Amino acid sequence: MNAKTLFDYIAYFRGLWEQNLLAQSEEFKFCTCSGIETLQGPLQQFRTASAFFCVDDTNDGATFRGRNGGWFNKRTITVFLMHRYSIKDMASYESALGKCRMLFQQLLTRMLIDEDALSNDMVYLRTESVLSRELGQYFLNGCTGLYFMIEVAEPIDLTFDAKEWQN
Repeated sequence: MNAKTLFDYIAYFRGLWEQNLLAQSEEFKFCTCSGIETLQGPLQQFRTASAFFCVDDTNDGATFRGRNGGWFNKRTITVFLMHRYSIKDMASYESALGKCRMLFQQLLTRMLIDEDALSNDMVYLRTESVLSRELGQYFLNGCTGLYFMIEVAEPIDLTFDAKEWQN
């Protein structure tokens, strides 16, 4: 990593999806979306897939000065884990949500391991506080799950270059 190139979080989560045995055995489909309002990735595959590992390709961010005086870009990344279930079967609902919970826990344990390796590249996963929210039984017709948000901070180069400006 360098201060001009931002961490490719979509590739990172795609890698986690590819390597996770539960995600593969339960046939979670990897996709992207542009927020909870659209969820276009899962909706495009809703008839053919039963589980979704969806990374939001938009994020909120902030630029801040660190304690050492350097500048950092902080982004909040959202990942949706969703699974379809039989609407008339509560056990099916609980099973689907349970798979999403288990996958989230496995992802979190992996991110705790990756935190050290990524910090060597000056990418800081903020694993000390990962927010999550369950979507509930009536989120999408016959689909439940959860989403989690994790912050990533990385240094950015804010060196002024006079060549970029007129006079």
